[in-house]
Amino acid sequence: MSETNNETAVRSRTTSTTSPSKAKLTPLVPGKEDLNRPLVELTHVEKHFGALHVLKDINLTVTKGEVLVVVGPSGSGKSTMCRTINRLETIDSGDIRIDGKPLPQEGKELANLRAEVGMVFQSFNLFANKTILENVTLALIKVRHMDKKEAEQLAMDLLARVGVDSQASKMPSQLSGGQQQRVAIAR
Repeated sequence: MSETNNETAVRSRTTSTTSPSKAKLTPLVPGKEDLNRPLVELTHVEKHFGALHVLKDINLTVTKGEVLVVVGPSGSGKSTMCRTINRLETIDSGDIRIDGKPLPQEGKELANLRAEVGMVFQSFNLFANKTILENVTLALIKVRHMDKKEAEQLAMDLLARVGVDSQASKMPSQLSGGQQQRVAIAR
């Protein structure tokens, strides 16, 4: 997966329809944005699981507004790499920076980072006993302390962006796998 040796991954970059310099971007720390600094940067990242060397000299830079695809065979470290970015997995060596700052080790800074960096896992983990709208508003209300009406309005906007706003009152079991994944992305 290393950019330098390209052993197990193919790297493809595309830009969004709005150029990064013209896109409306919200920095992780508002008012302290450096447009020349990468948003995510991994430098010489290494990760072992016992004798298994999963991440080998990973060097990756993702700029603001950039769309990145990481492709590779099962077990090549794609998910592990993603999990290291918000410290769900620790690294053995190397450096990870988010918006120019070293990845926090623990405490409030790490909790704040995790509140800002969203991840969609291979299993969507939607609450089966909650509607689609309730699944999307839960974190907005509990983590971001948003007013319920404001959270519902934002959730409907997010669901519309991924094309499932008409499903808001349904339960996860009533949606296809692809629709559930889009709800997880909106969440």
